[in-house]
Amino acid sequence: MHADVKRVIAEYTKCYSRDSDALLSLPDGQQVELLSIGPDSGQFLNSLLKGSKARSILELGTSYGHSTIYLAEAARANTGVVTSCDFDVEKQTFAKDMLRRAGLEDHVVFRSGDAIQILESLEGEIEFCLIDLWNRYYIPAFDALYPKLAPLGCVIADNISSPDPVAGEVYRQHVRLKKDIESILLPIGCGLELSRLCASN
Repeated sequence: MHADVKRVIAEYTKCYSRDSDALLSLPDGQQVELLSIGPDSGQFLNSLLKGSKARSILELGTSYGHSTIYLAEAARANTGVVTSCDFDVEKQTFAKDMLRRAGLEDHVVFRSGDAIQILESLEGEIEFCLIDLWNRYYIPAFDALYPKLAPLGCVIADNISSPDPVAGEVYRQHVRLKKDIESILLPIGCGLELSRLCASN
């Protein structure tokens, strides 16, 4: 990774590592809770994306942009683009600044509003998607995404094992109802459910 990317990731990681109530300082002196993907999960996403060569990348839940940095760095390597969706414009403004500092701003398109409605409006196939919304939206997000997945397309759902393992298990069982989806829970971070659409025969 480029030194600028590493510096920005280090800032997120320093905040993430403090404690479970880590606070992120905003330019105006305010501090906000950082609900972060975490460094282990972020590095896994980055490596998986680079290996898959995916170019059409979707992020449902920008938040403050920690995961966006990892996705965008891989998108640059794959000559692709990340479409990152979130309802909170202020959070995306912060994420944009972090991406600019990392030199990755040209590899992300931000969409503000209801993430699932935005997803439904997107054209073309999606090769890779990170679902990182509130748990109650995971199943509606997956159902909206499923018809748009490219063959061998991957879906990563974060926070499956924590903080709400019951909701995570409900999501996992729902995904497994699709006979053309292969899915596995990975013990990385707060639990990543990796699901892949099988290739057409």
